[in-house]
Amino acid sequence: AAPMLVLLATSLLLVQADLYLHSPPGSNNRNRERKDNRNNANRLFDSQNNGKGGYPWRGNPTFIGPDPLVYYVGSKLRVEWTVQHGCGQNPNLHCELVIQYACNDTLPAVRDGYPSRNQADGGDCWDSSNNNNQNGAPNVACNTQTTWAARRFRVNTNEGTNTIPTGRSNDFYMATDSANDGIEYGMHENYDFYRTCETTSRNTRLYTSDQKLKGNSAKYTRQNPNGGRRGLECPEERDYYPYWRPQPWRDIAVLVSNITYCQHYQETSQNVNDVGYCDCTSASNNNLCPISQAGCAAKGYTWRTRSALGGGAPECHYHPFSRNNHLGNTIQVDDDGEPTAESQPETAHFDWIIPEEAKNKQCVLRLRYNMSTKDYDNHAFAEPNTVSIGFDSSYNCPYVTVDTSCRDQNGNPDCNAASSGVEPACYSALTSSSVPLQNRPYVNLFEEDILSGDGFKLGLAINTHQTGRTFQDRSYVFEVQDKPPNYDGGSILNLGLRGRRGNIVQAYPAVEYDFTPSEAEVTEGNYIHIQFHGSDFNAAKNANNGEGWKFSDRTNMVEISDRHKNIPEYQTAETCSDSDLFTSIEMKKLFAWVQQDPTDSTGCLNIQNYDQNPNDQNTYKNCGKLNRAPNRFPQDHSQGLVKFSKSGTYYYMSTRNNNFSNRAQKAQIIVNPGDPGEDARVAEARNIGIAFAVVFALGFTGAGVFTVAKAKGWWCFESKGTPVAQGSHNII
Repeated sequence: AAPMLVLLATSLLLVQADLYLHSPPGSNNRNRERKDNRNNANRLFDSQNNGKGGYPWRGNPTFIGPDPLVYYVGSKLRVEWTVQHGCGQNPNLHCELVIQYACNDTLPAVRDGYPSRNQADGGDCWDSSNNNNQNGAPNVACNTQTTWAARRFRVNTNEGTNTIPTGRSNDFYMATDSANDGIEYGMHENYDFYRTCETTSRNTRLYTSDQKLKGNSAKYTRQNPNGGRRGLECPEERDYYPYWRPQPWRDIAVLVSNITYCQHYQETSQNVNDVGYCDCTSASNNNLCPISQAGCAAKGYTWRTRSALGGGAPECHYHPFSRNNHLGNTIQVDDDGEPTAESQPETAHFDWIIPEEAKNKQCVLRLRYNMSTKDYDNHAFAEPNTVSIGFDSSYNCPYVTVDTSCRDQNGNPDCNAASSGVEPACYSALTSSSVPLQNRPYVNLFEEDILSGDGFKLGLAINTHQTGRTFQDRSYVFEVQDKPPNYDGGSILNLGLRGRRGNIVQAYPAVEYDFTPSEAEVTEGNYIHIQFHGSDFNAAKNANNGEGWKFSDRTNMVEISDRHKNIPEYQTAETCSDSDLFTSIEMKKLFAWVQQDPTDSTGCLNIQNYDQNPNDQNTYKNCGKLNRAPNRFPQDHSQGLVKFSKSGTYYYMSTRNNNFSNRAQKAQIIVNPGDPGEDARVAEARNIGIAFAVVFALGFTGAGVFTVAKAKGWWCFESKGTPVAQGSHNII
C-alpha cells in the first residue's frame, strides 16, 4: 500500500524573522567577515534570519583547521536562544523548537571553513590589526609576537563565506584533496546527502497552499519553491519534522506549545527508529528516486533500512512562555506550561547532557523553530482521542495556469487547468466555513455586494509562505572528549562566554557580553568546566562600545565581594582561603590574566592611565585589556575544570567588559551543601524523557520507514530541571 504521508512542518519563504542561538554561539551563516551584516545567507544552511544576527568565528585565526571548545561526556551545557515570534502557551500561535546535534560520524568532514594559505603561497599570515590588510598580501609570520596575525584564505577569498561548490571530487568534500582547497569551505551535510535530495521525489502529500513549486524533487518545498541551495542541506528535511527519509541529525529535545504532540515526536524520532529508503542506483534529476516501498519495487530498486541513530527518545515539554515581536527573556514554566512561582524572566534555554554517542567527535548543534497559525486545521490530529492525517495537499489552493499537464503522476492538485485569470474560490473567499489560501488576499468581511458599491474588500497582510514558517540557527564546530584522567567523580557544568562586541544596539539581534549561565548552582564535590572563546572577527567598535582591540572579544574572571560592586577584591597569597571562588593565588592569576605572561620576553606594556592615550586600547601589548590573551582559554582545556568543595555563594566579573553604565558582565556561582552525586542523578532523571497520553495514526512502509503524521515545523524551548551551579576550589 502507498504510504500515508502527512504534513509535519508547515514551512515558509525568506523575509525577516528570527531564531538566534546565543550559547554556544550560532553562526547565522557567518564566518570571518568583520562586518555588522553577514556576507552570505546561503553559506551553510537556510536560517530565514536577519543578516545582522549571528556571531563571528572564534578561535586561533592562524590555524589551518578548527580551534574548538571541548566539552566532556556527561557534562551539562546550557543552550540559549531567542525567538522573535513567541512560543510556549502563547495564544497567538502554535510553535515547536527542535534541538538536534550531529557529529562527524553522520556529517563526515564537518567543518566551519578554514584558511589554508601557507609559506609556499608566498607568506604565512596577514597583519590583522587593521581590517584593510585582510585582502592584501601575506606579510607576517603566523607566530609573530609583535602584532595580531591571521591566516588568509587562498580560494574561498570572501573571508571564507562562499557557499561550497557542487560537483567536486570526494577528496574535495572530505578536505583531503592535494590542493587543500576543500578545507576552506564550510560544510555540515555532505554532497552525497544533497545529491540524494535533488534526485529523490518530494513528498507530494504535503500542503503547499497556492505556492507554485518549480520541481518535483525534495529540494522544492513551500518555503523553498524555487529549489534554491543553501550549503548542502536538503530543503525538505529542513522544513519538516519528523522526517521520513534518513537524515544525519540526532534529536536532543522538542519544546512545544501543545504537549499532546510529545508522544508522537518521541516515538517517531530517528534516534529510536530504523528508517526505510529506496536505494536508487540510477536516479537523476530527470528520473527521481521514489520515497515509498511500492514505488521503489515498481522501478526495480532495492528497499533498505538505516538503523536508528541511537541516544534515546528526545525530551519533550513546554517551551517557556515568550511574547510576540520580542527577542528577549522568557518566563519559565512548569510541566503544565504555567509560570513557576519563583519564575523570573531569563533567556530561553535547555540544559543538555553531552551524550556518550558524541565522544571523540567534532559536532555541531542545530536549532529549528516553527510558528504556525490555526487558521488551517493542521493541529486537529493532535487533540486527544483524535485520529487524522492533518492538513495535507488535498487542501492546496491551485494556482491558475493554462498548462493542463501540470498535475503529476499522483494527481497532486498543485495547479488548475482553468483559463488564465479565472481564480479558484479558495483564493479570496472568506465564509463561515472557508478561509482564503492566497498570498496577501483582499476579503469581503461583510455580507455586502461589493460590485454595487455597498462595501469594499479589506487587504490581509498574510503570506502563504509564512502562515507556517521554519527558522534555523547552528553552532560552530565543537569537540567532545572523555573526562580527563584525574577527574574523580561528580557532575560537570560548563561555564562560558556569550555575546558580541558592540553596545546593545550595535550587537542586536545578538547580545552583549555575559557569562553563561550567569547564575549557576552545583552541589559540593562537583565541577565547573570554565572555558572562554574569543573572536578576532567582530565589526570594529571603539572603546565606548567594546573594550580592548577593536575587532576582538576576550574575557577574564575575577572575584568581587558583592554583585552591586564593580571593582574587584584585592588579592594576596595571605588573603586566599577555602571560602574564595579560587583558593590559591596561582588560580586567581590564571583566571584574571588568562595566560598572558608578564615575564614573557616580548612583554606586556605597563599602561598607567586610560586617559593618557585612549589608543592604548588597540595596542598589541596592552595585557591590561587582555589584548594578548589567547582566543581559546585555557589552552589546555583540562585546566578549566574546577572542583567546588565548599558551599557558599561566589561573585565574579570581567575586568575588560564590565563597565557599569554601558554593560554589566557579572555573575555568581552557588555551591549548595549536599551529596555530590545529586546533580548527576537529577541529570540522569531528566534524560528519561516524558510520555504523554495521546495516540497518533502512523503509516509504516517496508522495513521501518515511518511517514509523518503531523503538520508543523518546530522550535521554542527552555530548560527545566535542576538549576546549573557554580562553585569554588581546586583545578584538577
